[in-house]
Amino acid sequence: MEHAITIPKLPPPPSSMSNALCCNVYNDRDEFERVLLGLELSNIQKQIILSRYVHILDHLQKRVRTYNRVFYLGHTIITVGSLFVPALLSIQNSSTLESAHSSANIYWATFIISLLVTTFNGILTLFKIDKKYYFLNTTLERMRTEGWQYLGLTGRYSGHLINNQVPTHQNQFVYFTHQIEKIKMKQIEEEYYKSDEKSTQAPQQGNASATTTTPAHDLYPPSPNQPIQSMEQQVPEPVKEAVNSLIRSHATSVDPKYVIE
Repeated sequence: MEHAITIPKLPPPPSSMSNALCCNVYNDRDEFERVLLGLELSNIQKQIILSRYVHILDHLQKRVRTYNRVFYLGHTIITVGSLFVPALLSIQNSSTLESAHSSANIYWATFIISLLVTTFNGILTLFKIDKKYYFLNTTLERMRTEGWQYLGLTGRYSGHLINNQVPTHQNQFVYFTHQIEKIKMKQIEEEYYKSDEKSTQAPQQGNASATTTTPAHDLYPPSPNQPIQSMEQQVPEPVKEAVNSLIRSHATSVDPKYVIE
């Protein structure tokens, strides 16, 4: 007897003015909730996808719409205003103007347009609107692509991560959630924490000095398919000595594979 698959429903996002006035905006939440109903996942796994992945998509969509408006509005004003200002200046003191009142109007119009162009140019530069416009749109599409690859069990979720076994949404779930967190941490790194290699000066003989680089702190979580042995080098030496001493004190014969070399 088959049991009906139910998932907890999250409250829908608030309706936007764009939905009510002009057009229907593509909503990732509705599409993913509809597809999730038919997946062979536990309720908690579906809740994780809704609470984390779909929430990230909603947040990215709102930010992308905001930056899209500022990007297009700012560049339109800068481009059009840059064309109008020279044209207005060329006719401001022209002899074809009938009165000084018309010349004053052109003067103030030129002043306002120049102020708008300078203001929007400063806003775009200060808040790095261009960079965030391209980066957020790219991140949003990467998130969407990962979601649909997972739902379709294609691409990285086609089974090669589990030695070409038959892929299912159940055995690919951990790889999907890991990849989503990796993309999210990449976004955080680019926006708030730009990790660069730190250069330190090492003293040498005489006046010569050499530059040595140390790896920057890694914000990304370790891959779920990464062997534990490859992570041993990241363990500090005092921790290795403490763990080995505890193992030796509680075991009469120590198996070498339990000792961190």
